Amino acid sequence: MVLAILPLFITVGLGAPALAVGLVEGIADGSSAAIKVWSGWYSDRIDWRKSLAAGGYGATGLGFALLIAVTTWPQVVVARAFAWVGRGLRQPIRNAMLAGSVEKKDLGKAFGFHEALDTAGALVGPAVAFSLLAAGQGFRTVFMVAVIPAVVAFVAFTVVTRDPRRGKERGKPSDFKLPAQFWRLMVPIGIFGAGNFATAFFTLRVVQMLQPELSRPAATAAAVAFYLAHNAVGTVVAFPAGSLADRVGKAPVLAAAYLTFALACVVGAVGHGFVAVGLLAVLVGAESPVVSSVEGSLSGSLVDEPRLGTAFGVVNGVNGVGDLASSVLAGVLWMASPAAAMGFGALLTAVASAILWAWRARLLPSSAGRT
Repeated sequence: MVLAILPLFITVGLGAPALAVGLVEGIADGSSAAIKVWSGWYSDRIDWRKSLAAGGYGATGLGFALLIAVTTWPQVVVARAFAWVGRGLRQPIRNAMLAGSVEKKDLGKAFGFHEALDTAGALVGPAVAFSLLAAGQGFRTVFMVAVIPAVVAFVAFTVVTRDPRRGKERGKPSDFKLPAQFWRLMVPIGIFGAGNFATAFFTLRVVQMLQPELSRPAATAAAVAFYLAHNAVGTVVAFPAGSLADRVGKAPVLAAAYLTFALACVVGAVGHGFVAVGLLAVLVGAESPVVSSVEGSLSGSLVDEPRLGTAFGVVNGVNGVGDLASSVLAGVLWMASPAAAMGFGALLTAVASAILWAWRARLLPSSAGRT
C-alpha cells in the first residue's frame, strides 16, 4: 500500500526529482543490508529468533507510520530506512523458518507459494491505496490506513506462526562457514542485484511511454494500472515457477528470471505505447517474485538447517548492497536519459544470467551439502 504510491508521493506530493526516488529506495535497502547479515547470523545462535523477527515486523510498521508526518523528501529517507531496518531484522529469520518447515525437495514450491501470497498483498494493497486516491483522499490518508495491515501482520506473526526449530536438539554453529556452492551462488546474485533497480523506475517510465498520446494525468493513471497488472502477473506465476524449479532445477529457472529482467529493461528503453507497456507488465511481473522465491529456495537447498539463518542473512545482505548501488546509479543515469538507466540494468542482469547458466551444474547440493 505504501510502496505503490511512494514514488508519486516523493515526486508529485513533495516536488522532489527522480533522483530522490533512487536515493530513498537505495538508502533504505542499503541500510538494511548489514542488519540482515547480523540478524541471520545471530538468529542461528539464539533460541528466541521468532521474537526478534516479530520486533522487525513492528519496526517496519512504525517506520511507514512515520510517513504520515513528513514534509520533505529527506524525512522520507529516514522513515523508509527505519522501516527497512525492521525488514532486515525479520526477513532472514522468516526465510529460515520457512525453509526449516519443509523438505528440501519442496523448497521451490514453499518459497513460490510464499511469494504468490506476498505478491497478492502487493496487488490488493495498492488497489486499496489507488482507490483512496481516486476517491479524493490524500497520500497521508493512505499512510494512515496502511497502519492497519501492519498491525495485523505483527499480531499474526506473533500469535499464529511456530518456529520449526523449537524443542529440537541442535548444535549452535560457532563460525561463519558456509558451503562453497553457496558462496559461488553469491557471485551472480550480487551482479544481478547491482543491475536490478527498483520497480519504481519502471512505473515512472510507463508515464513517459504513454505520452504525448495521453495527458500526464491519464498517463499517471495508466502507470497505476501497470503497477497493479505486474503484481497480478506475479501472483499467478510465482507458485508454478517454484514448482518448476523443484522439477527441472533451480539454477536454470533463476537464470531465466534474470534474463527476463534484462528483456524488461530493453522494452523499457525502446518501447512506446500500450502494447509495450503491456509487455513490460508481463516481463516485470514474471521476473520479480520468481527471482525472490528461487534465490531463496536455491540458497536453502545448499545449506543445512543450523546455518540457514546465516545463509539467508548473507543472501539478503548481498541483495541489499546491490539494491543500494542499482537504485542510486539508476537515479543518476535517469537524469541523463531513462534509456541509459534501462541499458545499465539490462547489461548487468544479462551478465548475471549468463554466469548462472554456465555454473548451473556447480550449484547443486553436494552429498555432504554441509561444512
